[in-house]
Amino acid sequence: MSRAVHIVRIAARTPVGFSAAATAAAVRANICRLRLHPFMVDGAGEALRCGRDAEISAHVLGLARVTALARCALEELFAVSVGRARVPVWLALPEPRPGFEGRDTAALLSSLRALQIQDGLELQVHHVNNGHAGALYALHEAAAAIRGGACELCAVGGVDSYLHADTLDWLDAQLLLARDGVCGGFPPGEAAAFLLLASDSALRALRLNSLAQVLATAHAHETRSRDDDAGFLGEALAHAILGASAPLQLPEQRVDDIYCDINGERLRTDDWAFAVLRAQHVFRDATRYVSTISQLGDVGAAAGALSAVVAVESARRNYARGSRALLWGASWSGLRAAACLLTHGRA
Repeated sequence: MSRAVHIVRIAARTPVGFSAAATAAAVRANICRLRLHPFMVDGAGEALRCGRDAEISAHVLGLARVTALARCALEELFAVSVGRARVPVWLALPEPRPGFEGRDTAALLSSLRALQIQDGLELQVHHVNNGHAGALYALHEAAAAIRGGACELCAVGGVDSYLHADTLDWLDAQLLLARDGVCGGFPPGEAAAFLLLASDSALRALRLNSLAQVLATAHAHETRSRDDDAGFLGEALAHAILGASAPLQLPEQRVDDIYCDINGERLRTDDWAFAVLRAQHVFRDATRYVSTISQLGDVGAAAGALSAVVAVESARRNYARGSRALLWGASWSGLRAAACLLTHGRA
């Protein structure tokens, strides 16, 4: 019999909140923190409109910002003691791009492994995958490790920030930066989000409460290029969604809530639309989904974990539509990943 995988702690650091609870409350209240950057500009020379953590100096850019965001979120995640332990951390990072490359990944991992958050706590940080779907792929790997008995407690997360001059120039050249004259671009943002996962035995030993159960996860790779004349037709994304929803007894147990990384890119929206046509029987209402893009900008590799944070908090505060939440993400590299959660509302 497969072992259960529980989400027992959540953490987030975003432009709309410095904790998981504050972020989810701001998303629920539709609070927007997209502001003009004090000195960075877009490709047209206008002040950059972005989502930015106001407590991190605007002059801190690139790797330093990503490190600060991740550190804050990990400190929140482990604010409750887990005893003397070596805890694996599966981490999703930005896809390789100008402003964040291989040496930045190595430096970030080294910095996070050296964090001293609790006495006796050692974080074994592993870079698992990249981009918008990276944290959901990491969740797949971590859940498999718990189910297979490789570990009893582990963390999953993602962190990203587009606030680096080289990154912004690259986004603008790819027509992905929202500004006058660009259709389908997005406002750049930044965030870090983490989940602490536990087996049944770890749940009991640490006297933690289950916030949600990870029912299933799945991933696939889109073989079509972003330059393909036909565009994306939802094949890989639908495969991931159907895999993640496989444990549901349909049609009675259809997905109640959807959390995703829709950000204004036409290809991403088209991919989702075609995936819905292929998997529409899974959802109660596929037109109603939650994306935080309009409030804190695109958060890249943090997207999947942030979706889980918002889903868990929605259930805790009793404003989720139901107990079955589906999360999905799509990386530019072609990775598609999804996860189905059974959330636990407030008693």
